[in-house]
Amino acid sequence: MKKQLHIQDSEPLRTAAQINIVRSLIKAKTKEPLRNRLIFDIGINNGIRTNDILRLKVDDVVDANGKPKASTTIVESKTGKKRVLRFNESIQNQLATYLDQRGSSSDWLFASYHNPQKPITAQAVYRMFSRIKAGQPLLKGLTAHSMRRTFGYHFYKQTHDVVTLMKIFNHSSQAITLRYIGIEKEDIDKELSNFSL
Repeated sequence: MKKQLHIQDSEPLRTAAQINIVRSLIKAKTKEPLRNRLIFDIGINNGIRTNDILRLKVDDVVDANGKPKASTTIVESKTGKKRVLRFNESIQNQLATYLDQRGSSSDWLFASYHNPQKPITAQAVYRMFSRIKAGQPLLKGLTAHSMRRTFGYHFYKQTHDVVTLMKIFNHSSQAITLRYIGIEKEDIDKELSNFSL
């Protein structure tokens, strides 16, 4: 049995090319590409844990008229804190297509096939990421946890606002946040790449 990557071994997707490779592989290598792409895009655009993505219900993401919402509020399972999730236009379009085609009346957005009264498991999502990274050197550190780290990495690169990111992730220090999103390692690697004695 292969050793499962630990959370500390997961890496963010640092480039748009890597993100697009993952999207392409989700389409080509998974049985449920609409569902899996939606999970991935919600994850990288909001930085929430896999368990919290899977706990979303249909009522969380559509309004009374059945139209996809632009945002919703959840309570994070690990921290008990409220978080606003934002659904950009692409995610709203994906939601509309997915809900139209999913063929389930379950309250859960990502319902289990075996038991529609429950969501799919985090283990199923971890296995999906394990399958799509196989044979892909550019995706060596990819796990389900990479979605959260990818959000953090790109949020920081675009805003350089580590204080807000630290609050979003509920970390106790800026150093922890920078290490978590791979900035510390990236900076060290950059400094050492030209170092010579």
